[in-house]
Amino acid sequence: MDGEKVALSMLDDVKKVIEPYQKKYGHYLQKMRPWGEFFRISKPEGDIKRRLDINLSHYQINYALLFLGQMIIAIVTNPHCLVVIGILAVIWMAFLKKNDDPNWEVNVGGMAIGKTQRWMALSAITAVVLLCFVSQVLFEAAFFCAVLVGAHGVLHPPPTEDDAFQVV
Repeated sequence: MDGEKVALSMLDDVKKVIEPYQKKYGHYLQKMRPWGEFFRISKPEGDIKRRLDINLSHYQINYALLFLGQMIIAIVTNPHCLVVIGILAVIWMAFLKKNDDPNWEVNVGGMAIGKTQRWMALSAITAVVLLCFVSQVLFEAAFFCAVLVGAHGVLHPPPTEDDAFQVV
């Protein structure tokens, strides 16, 4: 296999797929703050705006992970979303396989549609389908997460100088 080690398990396959993304985006996760520190709360003493400004900046990666987790939970716990996303995934897999065929020609109104235009068309269709069938679940999850982030930003004491430079 051209000098490549054969994967010993499915975990090795997953690690191999994730590795380029980890190299490209891994530095963001290094900015994550410790979860023990993240969950401390205290009553604000007239410094609500200051707390919110500082905490939104200081815990932005934690908030992003919280948002991602909330979205995944919202999708997985809703069978309707799973069905729609599953159907879209099958359509995309079939499309990607067919789109690689150099002999595949699509004509609309007598005009040939190129590879890029086909990608754009299916992307637009996917966006419309997601907005029509899944948007309510996603917007509810996003709203719930926004409320949690706002409450945390107000109730969490601003980090001290020592906390500002501490990373997980």
